Amino acid sequence: MSKKIVIESNFNTFGFNPQRLTRTWLERRIEIFRNFTLKSLQAQTNQNFLAIFKIVPETESILIEILAKYPRLPRNVMFVTPQDGMERIKEFVGSCENLYLVRMESDDMYHKSYIQQLVDCRPKAGTLALINQNGYALDSINGEMVPMFRTSPPYYVFLYKTSEYLSGYRFKLPGRGTHGNVIELPHEILTPRNFVEVIHHYNSLPRQLPVKGRMSKAEQQKVLKEFMA
Repeated sequence: MSKKIVIESNFNTFGFNPQRLTRTWLERRIEIFRNFTLKSLQAQTNQNFLAIFKIVPETESILIEILAKYPRLPRNVMFVTPQDGMERIKEFVGSCENLYLVRMESDDMYHKSYIQQLVDCRPKAGTLALINQNGYALDSINGEMVPMFRTSPPYYVFLYKTSEYLSGYRFKLPGRGTHGNVIELPHEILTPRNFVEVIHHYNSLPRQLPVKGRMSKAEQQKVLKEFMA
């Protein structure tokens, strides 16, 4: 089955926090992105994917300046405006039959085998989404980590016919149209613990890990080696 895998993330194009347009916010979030998300992408055992982090056009020049302070990003990881992102996707997918569109936040991580899992995946006919229910939460402020289960978290993959996606077709989520409604689409579950939700100083909503289930430092380090380069 011919497929291409694209990771898509709204870096600062979504949300009501006006700070997401400021240099200070952008600098902090780029640092978090490089400390966690980028390392996860670089650790992928299969690098045949495209990762698009969408930005508000008015902040493009600021981001170029910020990114110039760091080593150059891999060729398959980029910060682009939504319009440029679509052009990059078109170039990447070419004439392949299927597009696996992976949702990712710019401060979270996927297991280093994740892309290979998607390459190997053979979903049933009619499946529209692959959902990761098992993962971890990492409190990077206090150095705590717990395993977690969520029924319909924001760690999923939409399975599109490439021609339909490029023509503008998008799945319509049931109900309120949130991540929690993805489970209502025809779906399959990816069973490994594939994601790490990273908690940091600049989360939009404060989070606190439950006391029960907290992992030892040795357990944390062992797990994180499976997610970070």
